[in-house]
Amino acid sequence: MKMSKKIMCLLGSGMLMVTLAGCGAPEETRVQDGQQAAEQQEQESQPSEEQQGLVTDQQQEDGQQADSQAQESQQPSKEGMEESAGPQNEEDDALAGESASIRIWGPILRLEDGNLVIDNRSDVSFRGEMVITVDPEYTRILDGENGYPVEVSELTEGEAVFVYIGPAAAMSEPPIVNATLILCKIPSDLRIPDYVQVTAMEEQPDGSYLLSGNNGIQYLVPMDCEILPYLTRNIVTLQDIQTGSSCLIWSDEKRTAQKIVLFADGE
Repeated sequence: MKMSKKIMCLLGSGMLMVTLAGCGAPEETRVQDGQQAAEQQEQESQPSEEQQGLVTDQQQEDGQQADSQAQESQQPSKEGMEESAGPQNEEDDALAGESASIRIWGPILRLEDGNLVIDNRSDVSFRGEMVITVDPEYTRILDGENGYPVEVSELTEGEAVFVYIGPAAAMSEPPIVNATLILCKIPSDLRIPDYVQVTAMEEQPDGSYLLSGNNGIQYLVPMDCEILPYLTRNIVTLQDIQTGSSCLIWSDEKRTAQKIVLFADGE
């Protein structure tokens, strides 16, 4: 009986040692395997040189796209620019309509049914032969030297005229345009007067005025500048020239007004 207990104790101790020995070896192997796995995972997580190059190129491309989008967002849109360029109120709209008039010039080729056919030699509108429609109720024909009215029948072939027309033209051959103002009988040594609509009239400290026209030119109007009414005997002064007034201005090379013909409101 005692012998049996000793044998069992010896067998139990041996099994325990075997068990402990068996448990120790796999633990060391698992630690090594874990370290190898961690190293392999770290290596796999690091991009190769080729991958790093692709990443760098992609980052640069993304950065360029972001810069381009930022620049586009800072630039105004085309629609916004078109809206800001338009008239801001009814008064500006009216002035813009007047400023659409352009001046052409050339010799008269012939007269046809109360209208003019000229050889347009200016760099605006259609060059060459043009038909100028003369409306007795709408078109003014003025002597370019003194501002007096002239009948269309007084015009002669070969005479040079300066004509203010609208931007529209009938697409015919030759083109047909409507005339607002025709200046004729202008001496060769005389500066051509300007037909303008006043956009501003500012009094200066010395009593003169700075007149701004819808042609983009500013004129200095002295206190003693000659102011004439059109087709009336009314006395007009510098104070009668207001924003929106239409007038014909003779000036020198410094844009100092020498004489002004003031048209009545609505003319």
